[in-house]
Amino acid sequence: MNLEDMELFVNLAKQGSFTKAADFTNIPKSTISRRITNLEKHLGVKLLARTTRSLSLTEVGINYLKGCEELLNQAKQLEQNTQQQNQHPSGTLSIFIPNTLLRIFWPVVIEMINQYPELKFEAYSSEGRQEEQTSTRYDIMFHVDEPKDSSLIARRIATIKYDYYASPTYIAKNGLLQVPSDVDKHRIIFNSVSQAPTHSWRFEHNNELVSQPVSPFFSVQNPDLGLDLCLQDKGIALVPDILSKELIKQGRLVKAYAQPQQLSGYIYAIYHSRQFLPAKVAVFIDKVQAFWQNNLN
Repeated sequence: MNLEDMELFVNLAKQGSFTKAADFTNIPKSTISRRITNLEKHLGVKLLARTTRSLSLTEVGINYLKGCEELLNQAKQLEQNTQQQNQHPSGTLSIFIPNTLLRIFWPVVIEMINQYPELKFEAYSSEGRQEEQTSTRYDIMFHVDEPKDSSLIARRIATIKYDYYASPTYIAKNGLLQVPSDVDKHRIIFNSVSQAPTHSWRFEHNNELVSQPVSPFFSVQNPDLGLDLCLQDKGIALVPDILSKELIKQGRLVKAYAQPQQLSGYIYAIYHSRQFLPAKVAVFIDKVQAFWQNNLN
């Protein structure tokens, strides 16, 4: 099935002659004649009754014309709908995002729903490692490290800062970390997803970056769970500033290391192609990035 030949046949039928069709389509008359003949051979029917003076449709040709017009209209509508989806957020947007980030970025989801009522959301959330998430295709994945699959595109949307925290009660009882090796004297709450799988912590000590092995007392896959253990006086955890700020103001958390730490990482939006990026994907990523800069930076 060749839509271009169908369209040429429709134009020929409407113009009523090869000469007029050639003028209308800017295609040579001989080319039109050859393509229509090939179309008839392909279908195994006569579409046109030709004489030296006139051109008319056979009964089969009349029915074929109606079918061609319907099919071409459907194809045009499909093309317009597809182009519109790439220009205006619509359809279904599927995202995979860690629970903690979903809670933080939830206002952006609500804003998108209110602004684009034709857009539907599918939000999948967990704290699994990135390689566990890529087995299913999502429109966007959010993660705290770059994709290991080189075919994926990663856009850095935010810088996230970390420090070591504990409750005032825990520090009063056990003291601060003075040097990296002091971790051996403390209960360590370790995030097994966002931190190194080799069980180590990084410290800035005397202007040097030190990697210190740790033996976790608690190993969790959720920053919120690690933070909750901190608040219950159970140990020391590496906590992102976006979760610790208010708790510090409330006096419920204190820094656990004697020297200031300036540890940081990045949040990435990960998607499948830079070319022909759907509007729903581009707009959502832009809004998430703007929300972070305006509210959390």
